[in-house]
Amino acid sequence: MSSPEAVKSELATFFEAFPNGVVFGNTTNGEGYDTVLLGQVQPTHINVDEIQARLGRPEYAPLAKSLREIGFSSAIDLFSTFAGRASDLKPWLKDAAINRDRNLRLQYLAGLGLNVYQAGPIYAEMLSQRGEPGDLFTGSEQTIQSLHSMIVSPPLR
Repeated sequence: MSSPEAVKSELATFFEAFPNGVVFGNTTNGEGYDTVLLGQVQPTHINVDEIQARLGRPEYAPLAKSLREIGFSSAIDLFSTFAGRASDLKPWLKDAAINRDRNLRLQYLAGLGLNVYQAGPIYAEMLSQRGEPGDLFTGSEQTIQSLHSMIVSPPLR
């Protein structure tokens, strides 16, 4: 439950701290329900084949099981939720207010967004800004092609 103004403020604030940030979507029936923000100072590079290999190891069995329970049977499934990078969303966020420690802007906006069910339209608007993941994902050519296909035409979850 939120408003476009609150989501934009949250993302713009996050990307100010992490200019190479990446957004992944948690979707239900193709609509945005929640997002996962990944941020680090340096550009992010995710080796999808390496993650898949880890998911197949015994010590990662609980994680793999947990991912399967929510519809992700592979690393490709997981990373197909790519929703954009900071650079993709910059035009969409150009007028967003940055939240600072000494104000309660987001708390106020969150209250205004109570019982406002706009997750689907907000997520669709975000996705309309999404560019190619570029060098974000690495792996075999087949893996990257499969991932790209899933990003472009994700299955409904």
